[in-house]
Amino acid sequence: MKSLPALFFVCLLCFACLSGCGIPRPQTDPALDAQAHESAEKVSNLNQEIVTSKGTGHLRVASDNGVQTFQMAWAAQSPDRVRLAFTALASPVETIVADGKTVTFVSHTGRHKPHTTTSSDPDLESFTGVPLKLSDLIRVLLGQIPIQRFNDAWFSSEDRFQIQLHKKFTTQFQELLLVSDQPLKALRLKNRQDEIRYEIQYHEFDRMDHRQIPVDLTIADGKGQQVRISITRFWPDIPVKESVFQLTPFGL
Repeated sequence: MKSLPALFFVCLLCFACLSGCGIPRPQTDPALDAQAHESAEKVSNLNQEIVTSKGTGHLRVASDNGVQTFQMAWAAQSPDRVRLAFTALASPVETIVADGKTVTFVSHTGRHKPHTTTSSDPDLESFTGVPLKLSDLIRVLLGQIPIQRFNDAWFSSEDRFQIQLHKKFTTQFQELLLVSDQPLKALRLKNRQDEIRYEIQYHEFDRMDHRQIPVDLTIADGKGQQVRISITRFWPDIPVKESVFQLTPFGL
């Protein structure tokens, strides 16, 4: 029983620390907040019914070291399975295979040794130059918008085309830039200092039956590096065998 006051004090301290981790919340109109939340949910739910996809496209990486262009092909299954292959001049460069438990990176050029992560959702920047986690990239390959979970939304400075999203007890927030002629213009992830961790710019959506699929987008980090993904072929809701997400002994 003597430990209860100390435990109560620790709980209060933790609550105070967690409360202080959030970003400043401006005073806004609750009615407009409801509209902002509804608009954000609509974008977040775009193509969420797509469970599998296959496709091909191009990946263009621009950094201080120059510009590199790759062809890419993939098979993906929500939420955590993907096989993604990069080639250059018809020669394999990198293969990424995720089976839902581990992720294996295989370089076909000797850039690095085969590497299997202990995480099922690693950061891809050091391997591909894409400043996203694997789960976010899988959503991109499924034609979805990788908006992270949020529980608060409001229009920025009463601008109906700019929405701020925040999740409690986090030090970062998301920013949506809307446009009238397509589902989304840009998605930004920022820290509490208003610095951009990464930004996804959507250049083009292609209408496929009743869906709008983002087929041309640029992912940029806060350091000037940019990755442009251009999708040339896209097949949603296509059967994918489980063996696709398993590597052969030759890493193919």
